[in-house]
Amino acid sequence: MFTCFNRYTPIELAKAKPTLMQVEIKGAIKNPGVYTLKFQDNVSSLIKASGGLLENGDDSSISYSQVLKDKDVIVIPEKKEKPKISINSASLEELQTLSGIGPSIASRIIEYRKNNTFQTLEQIKEVKGIGDGLFNKIKDDICL
Repeated sequence: MFTCFNRYTPIELAKAKPTLMQVEIKGAIKNPGVYTLKFQDNVSSLIKASGGLLENGDDSSISYSQVLKDKDVIVIPEKKEKPKISINSASLEELQTLSGIGPSIASRIIEYRKNNTFQTLEQIKEVKGIGDGLFNKIKDDICL
């Protein structure tokens, strides 16, 4: 189908492109829903239009520069809280899930706590093989 533009220039209607699109956003976002954006807008524009991420929104897998297409659906995942490991009661296997803690250091932690209950997190540095460097790697993942 053709129409005339400026009386003398025919254009094909199938090639005419709309200037707006509708995109849905959901998940850990302040105002989830369907938003009307300009063509060639990106994920950053959509997040801004929807009010931003919630505090628990995990944007580590989101590409802010990704150009959106009409009818796209963007899902913002929630951050997964990893449970902390109790240095006073964790099993050998649980202790080994900590970064840098292998079977031998995990065994030493268990041996240490047979005679002493950990009173502070820093006290774990008294276990042979755990220095400041290893402590800094695990301190956010442990509790008493």
